[in-house]
Amino acid sequence: RVYRLRPIAILRHARLPARTSWCGRRYLLFPVVIRLLAIRAAGAYSVNQLISPMKGVFVGSGSDGLNEKEICKVVTSLTGKAETECSVLYIGTATYDLPGPRDRQTVRFHEAGCKVEDLSVTSKTPSASELQQLVAAADIILASGGNTLFAVDRWKRIGLDKCLREAMERGAVLTGGSAGAICWFDGGHSDSMDPDTYKTAMLNPSAADTGADESGSAPTSKEEAKPWEYIRINGLGFLPGLVCPHHDKVQSNGVLRAKDFDAMLRRHPGERGICIDHWAALVVDGESFRTISLPGKPGSVLNAQFVEDASGAPGVWIKTISPQGEVTAELCPPAGKLPQILAPAKNIVPDLRVDKCRAENPDDAP
Repeated sequence: RVYRLRPIAILRHARLPARTSWCGRRYLLFPVVIRLLAIRAAGAYSVNQLISPMKGVFVGSGSDGLNEKEICKVVTSLTGKAETECSVLYIGTATYDLPGPRDRQTVRFHEAGCKVEDLSVTSKTPSASELQQLVAAADIILASGGNTLFAVDRWKRIGLDKCLREAMERGAVLTGGSAGAICWFDGGHSDSMDPDTYKTAMLNPSAADTGADESGSAPTSKEEAKPWEYIRINGLGFLPGLVCPHHDKVQSNGVLRAKDFDAMLRRHPGERGICIDHWAALVVDGESFRTISLPGKPGSVLNAQFVEDASGAPGVWIKTISPQGEVTAELCPPAGKLPQILAPAKNIVPDLRVDKCRAENPDDAP
């Protein structure tokens, strides 16, 4: 994967003394321009070289995580504005713009006095100017949990991905849980091949909204486990990393995501895993990060060790493949600098099942 930086992103963040003449600015900008050319000549940049206004809160679950007041407060705090002055743009493509998931993931922002707008693109395509206006007006962009592959494909098809990148570059706060966390990174460990997340299933008039998180629940027996597999899907690539949400959870296929992610990472050894428990979150503020472990919630961290039965506290894990081909898992520090946990992928191997998933859950909107 090659990470490229637009010239304007570097120039915008070059700090120049006030009232500097254009002639003076030319000389002051000269080292910045030389740096840009050097980075481009190399064809890529490391996280250390990244000059980015990225602000985001990436949660391990969608409706569950975004329904927590603490998460809402952290998201709004990153804007630097009072909550009543914040404008939130909710994008519910991953749940096909259904009202139930929207209400569960935006209710805390409504309660805080934020202005909440809804951008629906599942079955209609707004004009480029409409997309730009809605995204440009948002302080916070909230992507729904749900079917990541459908959402990211749809955004790229209609050009929304470009608007979202511009929002990131101007400093809008990007947030979401599950699919809404995966989408901002290189890619993720996704349940997009679960037929229950397909458009035909979720928009079926007989389908009832249970009010539960988009990830669903574990089967009560092996016989009840559903025969679908997790797949690696691409995100928008605003940050490097292969994200595994619900890291400590078992879904309807009866497979613990933490274990399945380890197998996926062995198939994709050039990437670094960012594994977020269901009730945890990763907060990015420029070059800094911190983690959130929601109090009183179950998770995989017990005495700084991983436990499979969710008898610990929620946490975030960083996983890599050792030279011997083994998965190495380290508990993410509570706070630090991004280069401690993120690194550009050495290579990205496509998952050959993605095309099958697209065919089974097509974007058939005009």
